[in-house]
Amino acid sequence: MNLLFYATAADGAGEMLRGVIEELVPEEKIEVHRTEEGLSSRLRKPTYDLSVAVLLAANKEDLLYLVANKELIWNLRVILILPDREEDTVTKGHLLRPRFLTYADGNFLDVATVLGKMLQSRYPENRHRNHFETLLNSGRGIEVYRKSANACFKPGKP
Repeated sequence: MNLLFYATAADGAGEMLRGVIEELVPEEKIEVHRTEEGLSSRLRKPTYDLSVAVLLAANKEDLLYLVANKELIWNLRVILILPDREEDTVTKGHLLRPRFLTYADGNFLDVATVLGKMLQSRYPENRHRNHFETLLNSGRGIEVYRKSANACFKPGKP
């Protein structure tokens, strides 16, 4: 089981999202792609070993690229993060048939919850389920959520 993570933005939302993912999925099970070429190359190969794709469209150009290549990701369970909440952006995002859709201005707590449930439902006997349960039951899960939430708030902001 591998998770595909695509984010052209290497800072801000991209890094925060990657941090949330790494709390739930072992680093060696995450395939990170930062360029359109890298993502296209990977998706043109068999994807039977990918269970989830987390795609961060950092801007409208990223989203247009993803929509133009939607046939490459249709067989994947997709978590899509959109750059804004405009009606046109959301409409285009739904063309990718994501299992979950959210926005880059959030704290990704919802992504952590959905991703954990997706991994748990897909591989109930898998160690990722146990990892997720252990994470939540140990209090470390609370810390993951706290880190994610705190990253969205900077001191001095009203």
